[in-house]
Amino acid sequence: MGRIKHLVYILPYLNLGGTERQALSLIHEYQDRYRVTLLAPTGKGLPPFVEQQLDYCEFTAWERNFFKGLRELIAGIKAAQKRQSIDLIHVHGAHELTIPIRLLFPNLPIVFTVHGYHGASAEVSYRLACLFANLWVTRVISVCQTEYDLLVKLGMNPAKLEMIYNGVPTPILDRSKVLSLAKQFNLDPTTQTIIGTAARLSEAKGLTYLLQAFARVAIAKPNLRLVIAGTGELERQLKQQAQDLGIAAQTIFAGYVNDLPELMSLFHFFVLPSLQEACSLACAEAMAQQKAVIGTIIGGIVEQIADGKTGFLIPPQDVDSLAEKMQYLLNRPALVDEFAHNGRQRYEELFTIDRMLIQTEELYSKLLN
Repeated sequence: MGRIKHLVYILPYLNLGGTERQALSLIHEYQDRYRVTLLAPTGKGLPPFVEQQLDYCEFTAWERNFFKGLRELIAGIKAAQKRQSIDLIHVHGAHELTIPIRLLFPNLPIVFTVHGYHGASAEVSYRLACLFANLWVTRVISVCQTEYDLLVKLGMNPAKLEMIYNGVPTPILDRSKVLSLAKQFNLDPTTQTIIGTAARLSEAKGLTYLLQAFARVAIAKPNLRLVIAGTGELERQLKQQAQDLGIAAQTIFAGYVNDLPELMSLFHFFVLPSLQEACSLACAEAMAQQKAVIGTIIGGIVEQIADGKTGFLIPPQDVDSLAEKMQYLLNRPALVDEFAHNGRQRYEELFTIDRMLIQTEELYSKLLN
């Protein structure tokens, strides 16, 4: 039997987002077959990582102190190499982290996953990712076809690109947690119709448009509820908006929820009003739970939702279309059930965690052999 291979995962942050959750899924699956080291700044997302069988080395986030962070990252990589020769490094979400790695290891396989860039500087980030990947990375994982096509368009070498959809586990619900969450947030799906979403409370997630649309459909519907799970910089602003729209009593800001599948099980359907998105884990989770989904025509959402079969696709920032589709589903519970069933089938075909793990390990195997 040969030596167990040593994988190093490098993340630019450890918050509570999709990048961290996808990396955690890989580490959780591979920790029994590989030696795993994680290098990342500390953050709210650290606890589930340190529960795994891995070596963890912290470095300062580069945006906080570039020179200190660079020194610590290099020291961490060297320490990992000293413990056992590194066989492959997988960088998530930050192309700039690939530079010191390649300088330290001219011939080592480096995998880089592009998780999507957001904000006004998104195109610059994509272009830099293409440049850095062409120069220093062995293989690049794109999490949806839309991102793949964009990267090729912006100059990335297609021979380096692999498309692997984000995958999520099939939920196994804890009934006691479902009941506890229902009680905590005063939710009762037998007497209320519950529309839900799960997202970071930031500009890119388009939640302001969801609140406006909900205000239109909530008129004279006292048993209608909107649940928003997540935290972020716009929390105070969005809560004030709900007050101003007169829907505060029907809108639940659930904050960060550890047991999101259990909360999501209470939803009648799911809404994803994003302005920027790659391959949404929340959308995949909703489909895994047999939820109809209304989403925007943005990024990989158009590959996740089959329009008119598993839900509806609408233009981003379009309050009229969003309110119209929400009302359409509220009036047609049988159609919601049909979309939900079709969505679960689509999840099983494309967005299971097993599919993601198998495809990623096949890529590793090519590079390790």
